[in-house]
Amino acid sequence: MRKLMILLAVLIGTTAMWAQESKYPVEVKKLPSLAHHNLNSYFPGVEVSEAYTVTQKIKDEYFVVLENSVLVVFDKHGQWSRVEANEAEIPERMIDGRIKMDLAKNKLTARVIKMEKDKKGNYGVFLEDGTELHYDNQFKPMK
Repeated sequence: MRKLMILLAVLIGTTAMWAQESKYPVEVKKLPSLAHHNLNSYFPGVEVSEAYTVTQKIKDEYFVVLENSVLVVFDKHGQWSRVEANEAEIPERMIDGRIKMDLAKNKLTARVIKMEKDKKGNYGVFLEDGTELHYDNQFKPMK
């Protein structure tokens, strides 16, 4: 657990230096309402350990670390753009049904430990066994 938190801190620190961003703590109650809705829907009863905003030249993001070590990144409107759950589990209801169907069809049974979603609606899904899958905004697999 401690190693995970150190790795997360190093990763965030490196990213901050590279992107020339500014990191500011934020009170949970000041997160966008959609972020609250997502947290309550997908992680009911899980407390927030840390929340902060990162301001870059191009975009603003909210980083929320939950007590179960899940990291959820929200855009300025509160829509999730990245979820990382290395030791915990990404809630199954957070994974789109079409992605779950593709995983089942291809007999991929490893846990989903990370998901990314870009502004165009494309998804990246990362499994515990190192498999990476990418889907377009119509949930068709991308090469």
